[in-house]
Amino acid sequence: MRKLDKLMLILSALALIAFALTLTSFGRNQNANSSTNRSGGERSIGGGAQQDFSKNTWELPSDADKTKNPIASNTESIEKGKTLFLERTKGNCVFCHGETGSGNEANLPRLRRKPADLSNKERMTAMTDGEVFWKISKGITGIMPAGEKRMTEEERWHVVNYVRTLAKEKAQ
Repeated sequence: MRKLDKLMLILSALALIAFALTLTSFGRNQNANSSTNRSGGERSIGGGAQQDFSKNTWELPSDADKTKNPIASNTESIEKGKTLFLERTKGNCVFCHGETGSGNEANLPRLRRKPADLSNKERMTAMTDGEVFWKISKGITGIMPAGEKRMTEEERWHVVNYVRTLAKEKAQ
């Protein structure tokens, strides 16, 4: 084998090794820069700092509690609300809150914080329908998506009526 052929073979092998190392390194950097950071500090995506949303809270108008529910809470409304609660392209509330409202255990590791327990009767009876409606409508930046972007006003009221059925007394 000529020296030039040997040199080309060595250079090709080095290039292949360098390419393999780059791919391996790229995968590690992607994971290191993901938006899932459980440490509670600044989040970094692609090297830039991103706000830590984990402590964000509700920004409800002061009169939200006075907003009256225009939709009667009947079997038809509750069924519509349940369908929206479960529907991925609409409410998709089930993703975080689970089917019972007490939290979707399977998805908790993927969330920035534990979602509100909608099955907690004490907590839910302390809120008016208007407050629940505004929370569903506006969400919390970086934590809970705004329902007003995926559902009509009427649909959100149906979800309020359904969510009310999830609240249960704590088992003794």
